[in-house]
Amino acid sequence: MIHLIKSLPATSVVPAALGLILCSCASPRYSPLEQNVTPPPMVAAPVQPAPEVVVLPDEKAPVVGLDHIDSGPLFVPTNTVPVAAPAITFGRGWIPMSTWASRCALGKAERVVDGQTTTYHIPTRTGPCVLTIGSRLAQWNGVAVWLGFAPRMVRGEPHIHAVDAEKTLLPLSESQHVVPSPVRTVVLDPGHGGSDSGTRGPRNQFEKEFTLDWALRTERLLTNAGWKVFLTRRSDVEVALADRVAFAERVRADLFLSLHFNSAFPQTQPSGIETYCVTPVGAPSTLLRGYADDGQTSFPNNAFDSTNLKWAFRIHQTLLKETQAHDDGVKRARFMSVLRYQNRPAVLIEGGFLSNPGDVALISSPAYRERLAQAILQALQ
Repeated sequence: MIHLIKSLPATSVVPAALGLILCSCASPRYSPLEQNVTPPPMVAAPVQPAPEVVVLPDEKAPVVGLDHIDSGPLFVPTNTVPVAAPAITFGRGWIPMSTWASRCALGKAERVVDGQTTTYHIPTRTGPCVLTIGSRLAQWNGVAVWLGFAPRMVRGEPHIHAVDAEKTLLPLSESQHVVPSPVRTVVLDPGHGGSDSGTRGPRNQFEKEFTLDWALRTERLLTNAGWKVFLTRRSDVEVALADRVAFAERVRADLFLSLHFNSAFPQTQPSGIETYCVTPVGAPSTLLRGYADDGQTSFPNNAFDSTNLKWAFRIHQTLLKETQAHDDGVKRARFMSVLRYQNRPAVLIEGGFLSNPGDVALISSPAYRERLAQAILQALQ
């Protein structure tokens, strides 16, 4: 499961850098920053202007699985993070679905009524988009993608929110070629470790062991394919979230992937794969986990909103194809500190539910974890 910690008090004076103290421990904690690694050559990134922060209607996201709480950030955000402006913008508030389709799709939205459900099918360059009135769950090329706001009817015409149009639907309608640079440096982050075992299966199958095995298998495959790969941990040790973020900064990673497995205990029905990236400014998150989900807060990782989503979608789609797992969707969340402070595209993957008998049987199989690793390789190629 997602690795969470409690934050420092909001009144603390904390520098914007990541040299901070999270907590005191009786024994020293492992840090990947102590590894003897040589960062790749520095590549200058283009400076892009920050768009206007839009004040949007308050729409709350559903609360799911309050099994861990992250009560605040690792450091206080300044709300001055430069966010890359997209080539196409849609203003603020609600816009006609036809406006988005005319600018980003290949044809008009086709209305389909099935009982009490009204959906709109829109052809795009990267596959069909299906939007349902009153539902935040969309389908893109057959893959579940969660919106910030449910499409609605306004004066008899279907409307979508401008944030969804710009931050979700637009990136998905563009080319999925998102390999970040010739350097191709990726940090794999096996969730949990040491005294933090994460979740566990009914026979004491520990999440921390499965995530490490998954990361090591993925490292082997990516290295053979020409990627420069770093792991935040290579053994059963506990790693602070701040160290995971700072390590990716030190090695100047092009991409950060955090690997986890899920649980809905005591429920055993939920199953499948879900993939997360940080919520765009102005939208509610798909999942809260008790975090104060302020839609107007801008985190460092929001500078990569579009690229985050492209990576998340590609990885999620490939994982589903390789494993035939249940599709729990591409989702957005703000409570994941290991993502929101990244200065690079960052994605967190939940590779299945250890609380589900079918999922845990698969996850316990080395052959299945190899398929998970193969899926990441295919998505990154």
